[in-house]
Amino acid sequence: MATPNSKPKNSSWIARYAPKSKLYLALYLLCLPTILSLLIFSYYPKIDVVIMSFFRWKPPAVKEFIGLRNFLEAFSDPQFWQSFKLVGILLMANLLKLWPGIFAAIALHRLANDRLRYIFQVCFVVPMIIPGMVWLLIWKSFFEPDFGLLNRILNATGGMKLLDWMDTAMPRIASILDPVTNGIIGPAFGGLGGLILVGALVIAFGGRKERDSGRFMQYGLLLVGSLIIPICGALGLLTTPALLLIPAVLIVIWMVFLARQLGHSWIAWPFLLLAGSMVFWGELWRMPLAMFIGIAVFEIIRSRFDYFTGRPLINWIGMGILTIGSAFVIFGQIWTEPIEQFNLGTPAWLGNQDLVIPALLFWGFPWVGTVGVLIYLSGLQNISKDVYEAAELDGVGPMGMIFRIELPLIMTQVRINLIFMTIGTLVQYETFLILLGPDGGPGNKGMVPGLYMFSSAFSEGRFGYACSLGMVLFVIILLLTIVYQKYVKVDK
Repeated sequence: MATPNSKPKNSSWIARYAPKSKLYLALYLLCLPTILSLLIFSYYPKIDVVIMSFFRWKPPAVKEFIGLRNFLEAFSDPQFWQSFKLVGILLMANLLKLWPGIFAAIALHRLANDRLRYIFQVCFVVPMIIPGMVWLLIWKSFFEPDFGLLNRILNATGGMKLLDWMDTAMPRIASILDPVTNGIIGPAFGGLGGLILVGALVIAFGGRKERDSGRFMQYGLLLVGSLIIPICGALGLLTTPALLLIPAVLIVIWMVFLARQLGHSWIAWPFLLLAGSMVFWGELWRMPLAMFIGIAVFEIIRSRFDYFTGRPLINWIGMGILTIGSAFVIFGQIWTEPIEQFNLGTPAWLGNQDLVIPALLFWGFPWVGTVGVLIYLSGLQNISKDVYEAAELDGVGPMGMIFRIELPLIMTQVRINLIFMTIGTLVQYETFLILLGPDGGPGNKGMVPGLYMFSSAFSEGRFGYACSLGMVLFVIILLLTIVYQKYVKVDK
């Protein structure tokens, strides 16, 4: 029997948790508008894209479920995959364009005067108030042939005469390199793409840390992958959507075994093998041969040297092959015919199919992005002064500070900008739409996947097909992000 002073057991529980529950309820109610907005305006459209990629539809037409036909057409669409060539060029160029922002951030960080540093930081932020559309229109006028600022600068500084001379010299160099490319590199490596791929494979094998007996099982899996990926890709292009599941399952099974054998380093190999399949599409037997060359270089060098001396040597061999292949591409494959646009001093940078890509590469000069610089600065400001003092005592100079202290300690910020850059390069289409139009300029030279997706939806009315293209881009971006997370090391 309860006494007059006794309290129910649940009353103490209520007294203990009631204040907290009220606080949590208030916090959840404050977050509710944001959560609902994200669900309605961000997540729901993306989920709808996934669903609509399996339909043939055009608003307000009736939807027709077609299963995997949109994806099958996407994988067999040559124009879609052709657009990735420009994206690959832009990605490589954007990797180089990251450096001006890094150097600018380091220069700002090293300013001794706090007031002067603040003024420069404000100057970097001011361009953010300019609307993006205005910025694009300014750049479009910059490339105008008659009154554009670029041609005026080139004519005033003598740069136009240099380009006119290169218009004759570069095709001559290409003709000199052509016998080597077609007579030696072509038969031996299947072309310059094969040579570059061999260099990449040598570097990839050079990253191994051990020579245990289990490595031969890993070599076998990689050689099997060099066969199974192109074969499954060919089957996927020839079979019906229902049978497309078979090669997909085979590739997934191979990836599972590869991940169990290689651990975290497995993620790069599907990309290398996919690139090899594209390079050697007409001669698929060359892919296992290129893989065998990479294995042979690793085994020969590591049998003669230890890890600390052998790995740098393997990397130097791989980088040397990459450099030779890249030099032959730059000097022997790009400028092979005279453009004949510079002799009058008014080249149409956006109106000539041979000048579209150089104009896109020059766009954004001097390539110092406001957001990127601020992200780098946030990382640099977290470096302790004790680190700089210790480096000075060890005799590290100003340039050594960049590559030994500052750059390694801001790799987190570099990785963030790298991911943002990759996503922006793969999905961006506004720049190309404003500068070149929905067709990507003359000869479709400026066509990128994002612009092709936009044209498929709003020019051709194939909204379901555009959704499937978006899903393919999503998977590629996701895989590249995983690669960056695994291989862009953050050493503290």
